[in-house]
Amino acid sequence: MQSVRRYFTIGFLVSLILGGKVYAQEVEIGAWGGITNSYGDINNTLESLQFVEPGAGVFFRYNVNPRIGYYLGLSGGRTYGYDSISSNPYQSRRNLSFRSNIYDFTGRVDFNFLPLEREKPKNWFTPYVFIGISVFYFNPQAYFDDEWVDLQPLGTEGQQFPELTGNEKYQRVQVNVPMGGGFKFALNKNITMGLEANWHWLFTDYLDDVSKTYVDPSILATGADGAQAVALSDRSTTFDFLPLGEPGKQRGDSQHNDKYLYTGIFLSYTFVDLKCPGPGKWGTR
Repeated sequence: MQSVRRYFTIGFLVSLILGGKVYAQEVEIGAWGGITNSYGDINNTLESLQFVEPGAGVFFRYNVNPRIGYYLGLSGGRTYGYDSISSNPYQSRRNLSFRSNIYDFTGRVDFNFLPLEREKPKNWFTPYVFIGISVFYFNPQAYFDDEWVDLQPLGTEGQQFPELTGNEKYQRVQVNVPMGGGFKFALNKNITMGLEANWHWLFTDYLDDVSKTYVDPSILATGADGAQAVALSDRSTTFDFLPLGEPGKQRGDSQHNDKYLYTGIFLSYTFVDLKCPGPGKWGTR
């Protein structure tokens, strides 16, 4: 009996917090489409805004009330970039490039600044923000000898020899923190459309396979694919200069981790339950 009273009290307090109402809990499913971009050691200027690729995904959102929603989603896209377009002389001479597919599974909490109540004409629109956690896969590649080559197995910064270089091999499956926001528009009681920007803040600096310093090519050459590792570690020789990659010289910016961004439009369908009756209305029709 005490347990029943406890749960009743908790439910009553929650209903007070929500403004004295018991709201319907809505299940929403949808899909989004748009573009993917990234920001890192190669894509680090306004010039890199041109490096956009398609992105898309599907999602499930459980709206516990008009302001809070719990979101699960699967998304994918591709990002790429190259130094040669940079107006920075050092970066242009460095001449590195990459592409990578990205796939992620995200859980997050959405907060609507305005209550989105689909059956009320005045509450059809709201800006919103969100934060969560994602598990994602990436695989940086470079184009070399007429084929795309996976860079992580090569260890272009000496990750294959941590005892000599101090660089550990990075994992291609990691976690990140997605955060962002957008605008939602309830077109009717079931259909919602929205615009969203979704930044993923990574705990790795190797989305583009560039982070720390050049290593001695004689060390790289002793690996399983040593010739490829040496060639793709320092591509400045393409410009017929002396090699830029002196051992210990800066290759990337290890002080700042990489990021990727999804921007797009979503469309969803909401299964709207009937509202629960208010106090004193149980048993009425």
